[in-house]
Amino acid sequence: MLIYIKTLRNWFAKYPFTKKIIKFCIVGTSSTAVSLGVFWLLARQFPAYNLLTKAIGYLMGFFVGFTLNKFWTYVDQTDDGEKYLLKYILVYGSTFIVYLLFNFVCDHYFYPNLYLSNLAETFGFSYLGFWLTLNGPFVSNVLSIIVNVFLNFIGTNFLVFRIPEPDKLFD
Repeated sequence: MLIYIKTLRNWFAKYPFTKKIIKFCIVGTSSTAVSLGVFWLLARQFPAYNLLTKAIGYLMGFFVGFTLNKFWTYVDQTDDGEKYLLKYILVYGSTFIVYLLFNFVCDHYFYPNLYLSNLAETFGFSYLGFWLTLNGPFVSNVLSIIVNVFLNFIGTNFLVFRIPEPDKLFD
């Protein structure tokens, strides 16, 4: 077992960007689980406040993601004096607007749950198709989160915790 761990560590040493992507995905999965969990719990109690429950879930996931990204994913790129939270808020604030707009469009105009339920039933997954039909807000929320993962990685990696230029590395 130790040989596999050593091999994996050596592979990560050769490909640090891949290591960062994997860590970002783990952090993203954790913060997404928190976001969806909070949304699901609140939406069950307050179904009339669909967009508000999604926003609260998103904010909870935001704080989990910032903490894990700063202290685990990008720990080798952080500086004690830097104000990462402000940059992080700007990136995630921008993607939050995209997230809410995409959710709104899906919920009120696109109805992706109906397309996905028809697709599931075509492949013989009738129970899944039925579940998708009944859970439109959840489906649009998951799709919005997928769009945000890409936007957040780009913003976090290249704007918030960016690697300094080679000539400024030792300043």
